Amino acid sequence: MEIFKKHIIGLEMDSKEIRAVEITGNKKNPAISAWGRIDLPEGAVKEGKVADPDLLSECIVKLMGQNKFRGKNVVLGVNNQDIIVRFATFPKVPDDKIRSMVRMQAEDYIPVPLAELEVDYIVTGEKESEDRKFINVILVGARKKMIGDYIKSIERAGLNITDIDSTMFALGRSSLIFSNTGNFAVVGFNNDLGNIMIFNNGILEFARTVAISNTTEEGNVSGADLISNILINEIRSSVNYYLSKNSVEIMKIFICGTDKNQEAVASQIRKITNIQVEIPDPYRTLKISGMNGAMGIDISNYNACISLALKGMGE
Repeated sequence: MEIFKKHIIGLEMDSKEIRAVEITGNKKNPAISAWGRIDLPEGAVKEGKVADPDLLSECIVKLMGQNKFRGKNVVLGVNNQDIIVRFATFPKVPDDKIRSMVRMQAEDYIPVPLAELEVDYIVTGEKESEDRKFINVILVGARKKMIGDYIKSIERAGLNITDIDSTMFALGRSSLIFSNTGNFAVVGFNNDLGNIMIFNNGILEFARTVAISNTTEEGNVSGADLISNILINEIRSSVNYYLSKNSVEIMKIFICGTDKNQEAVASQIRKITNIQVEIPDPYRTLKISGMNGAMGIDISNYNACISLALKGMGE
């Protein structure tokens, strides 16, 4: 019955557009019921952060209406330089004491006063050293003002934020559905930023964010070429740094970007690195219950949104 169905919207954006997918159903039987994207006017969002809350709210309302979104609950993905990710190792403590320990020691790893941040963490595993047990933790800090601006804009649009996540991590989760063995890099990008993650058998061991804004076409050089050049240099330095700490080989690279440049960037990186490069399509079998009129959906262009919405479903 409809009353028992969840309606969760995965929403993410950059300075040029908003993208959203609505997942309906439940954790065991999810389906895409609505999706869409809309161009943002200049000045609404800048470098992944809200610049004009009222203007952004108007665009969100327009996106929801044009594409027949029915739900009100949103899992928001954010991707900007106000998100800080650090890797840390802490002594192992009982599960109910991890959060307080992280809060006490996070300031040793995050170069911003904790009073300015919302801080969360992910435990990725355990290790032993000299008869002591430790936990490996990913620390995530987000500036409160940046988060507050997004909450204000989305609530003004009549929606309710149930969770806020890193778009980078959302892309990482979607790639792990596609492949979770071996050592591989996930390279995501939108119109503002690039994200580089390195996974070792399903465990995130490296993450980096780089600016790629202002990569518009210039002369005979396409936007895809400019993005590729930036990402290739950053991939090379990131992989070399990772290999200096870990004696493993990167077997493949997954490219997750905007549809306009995704295939072109993947092709360029494939030629230059001679590494297997793929565009992951982890949700290709996900049921689609809505058709937005006569238009279908290219699911791979909405990987981050789908990952966000599924998290809200209890993925």
